[in-house]
Amino acid sequence: SGESGTGKELIARAVHVRGTRKSKPFVALNCGAIPENRIESELFGHKKGSFTGAVNDNPGLFRQAHGGTIFLDEIGELPLQMQTKLLRVLQEKRVRSVGDVHDAAIDVRVLAATNRDLKREIAAGRFREDLFYRLNVVNIPVPPLRERKEDIPLLVRYFIGRFCDPDQVLPRISPDALQQLMNYPFPGNIRELENVIERALVLGGNAILPEHLPEDVLQGGKESWSGASSARSAAPETQIITLPIDLEAELANLERHYITSALEQTGGLKKQAATLLGLNFRSFRYRLKKYGLGETQGGEIDDNV
Repeated sequence: SGESGTGKELIARAVHVRGTRKSKPFVALNCGAIPENRIESELFGHKKGSFTGAVNDNPGLFRQAHGGTIFLDEIGELPLQMQTKLLRVLQEKRVRSVGDVHDAAIDVRVLAATNRDLKREIAAGRFREDLFYRLNVVNIPVPPLRERKEDIPLLVRYFIGRFCDPDQVLPRISPDALQQLMNYPFPGNIRELENVIERALVLGGNAILPEHLPEDVLQGGKESWSGASSARSAAPETQIITLPIDLEAELANLERHYITSALEQTGGLKKQAATLLGLNFRSFRYRLKKYGLGETQGGEIDDNV
């Protein structure tokens, strides 16, 4: 149980692959995504000709999951009539296809998930109490991402690796950008974080900086901008490190991105850009020359401010 986007199906899959049924099928169904007139057929199967459009036999998801696991996502969306039939299947461990006259024995582990408060649903008459207690053998509450901020760096690293070519050096996220993510409440949970990282990689390329994050994230984490020192002090705790790396190349790449960003924010005014980066102008000019930034056609650094 948990809010939408917290990773309930991922946990269900983890239960499956770490158990004795891992060599058997894992079958998932979103109970809220199937029309009410089709869900019985999807779960329990149907015989050819049992209704209009039934041109072939269908074994149903329970039989497809035989020996393995069936995952019923959003179980709170299941119509009351189907709740009654599901309860019978759980109790008797047998299913009957639509249009059939015989039952078939099944051996499946049933995992169910919901973002609803099922006890409130019971009180409102929308969920069967007996089905709730039949399903609620082991309850795993999944906390929202805002209550497990320590997972954010790990999830960021995971999503960067998933969206990028594993044969190339993976992009880095700056400490400031990571701090912004740590300060954001993520109402959309892990699903929202996944989208934020995908967007940032499209915009950032080799490095994810604060300006590559959505405005909602920047506004939600604006307290992190109380001072550069506070962001830097948090970096050792939150910075993502994956070894081995070419440290010189990584640092140079990140430094180049910061300098380019500062120049963009100041409209090319170098002294102001140096101030934004906490550098004296001599040091800033040295870095411009080092990375070939801000040069005139003649190759000399333009000192105009």
